[in-house]
Amino acid sequence: MRLLNACVVACSLLLLGGVSLFAVAQFLEVAVGWSFITGGVATAIVVLVYILLGGLRATIYNEMLQLTVVLLGLLPIGFLSIRYLLVTTRTDQVSLGHLWVGMPTASVSSPFDVLGLTVGLGFVLGFGYWCTDFVLMQRAFTARTELAAQQVPLWSGLAKLFFALLIVCPGLVAARLFTQLGTTARYEQAIPLLMQRAYGPVMLSVGYTALAASLLSGVAANVAAFASVWTEDIYRTQLCPGRREEHYLIVGRCAVVFAATLAVLDSSITFYFSNMMEHVQLIFTIFGTPFWAIFLVGILSPRITTRGAFAGFLAGMCASILHLTLSISGYLRYGSMMSASFHSTIYAFFVTCLVAVGVSIFGRSDYESGTGPTRWSQLKSTHRVYRSTWVLAMILIALLLSLNWLLR
Repeated sequence: MRLLNACVVACSLLLLGGVSLFAVAQFLEVAVGWSFITGGVATAIVVLVYILLGGLRATIYNEMLQLTVVLLGLLPIGFLSIRYLLVTTRTDQVSLGHLWVGMPTASVSSPFDVLGLTVGLGFVLGFGYWCTDFVLMQRAFTARTELAAQQVPLWSGLAKLFFALLIVCPGLVAARLFTQLGTTARYEQAIPLLMQRAYGPVMLSVGYTALAASLLSGVAANVAAFASVWTEDIYRTQLCPGRREEHYLIVGRCAVVFAATLAVLDSSITFYFSNMMEHVQLIFTIFGTPFWAIFLVGILSPRITTRGAFAGFLAGMCASILHLTLSISGYLRYGSMMSASFHSTIYAFFVTCLVAVGVSIFGRSDYESGTGPTRWSQLKSTHRVYRSTWVLAMILIALLLSLNWLLR
């Protein structure tokens, strides 16, 4: 089961690295005029240099330094976009539309429905990302204290909420100003085009630097995570155990080169989707949903066996692939590809849980033999949840509910 999980995580990280590199190449096409291949190769070289020189900690520290540049570059365009939306809504009597108001509860013909957003995106994909995403967990593993490790997802969640405003509001403005989006220009080019229109020369250079820093950190995070998974969970434990640390260091560096090269090749897959997020959601649907289902069932139930988890994992992946294949081929019709991914997530989650529990009924629980994973009752007795963590969690939930109410 561990080997299967490691292989699945490695595949998903490679695909996500390709998506991140695709975003950088699209940005460079607008900012510099480079072709897609030139931008992709240049990005891969830059990422290779600072990962090979500094390793994982350099990648994390680099992300923190880039955060300052990102804020300097995106804050002005975010505030200008909010002001533009408020002014045009009052003067032109134009409705910005709604998310939750008027959305059908469950409708496959609608671009979105409440069931898909709340259960598919919110419960399955959302919880799966915040609890099991390897890149996020890497940051928690490098924390120096238990308190810091507990708060990594919470601080990341606050940052995600803030950056959503910096990305969504400019995107709404760009959709109104640039009619070529979705036809001659891809949606990923919206913010660079908006910066060209709103910024002067100095701020434009800062804004471009901010976008490049943000996008490069995404590529580096996935490439470094793949190297870690391959070296530690696959090569060291399964293929070649017992070697010297220098040997594994060389293997890790080779894995970084391999991942960066493959990211350049598989970045072109994103061209087959109308926008980048459709590709990202599909990757998480196929690879992330079964893992989250097994993680949740395994930590809550004492009866799950390794064989049951393995069978459930494979069944969930097959269910999501089958459903998405039928949707893409037209046998199942949805209002959007995003909606199809959300519903596929729901089916894959429940198939995984049912198969895992069903197969485990006929086997001996790993907990009885002392080889089972950590259960929720064990976590409560051995780990303390600090008061500051609860306060931070409540603040995050309150902000989330408030934003959904304001933007409903």
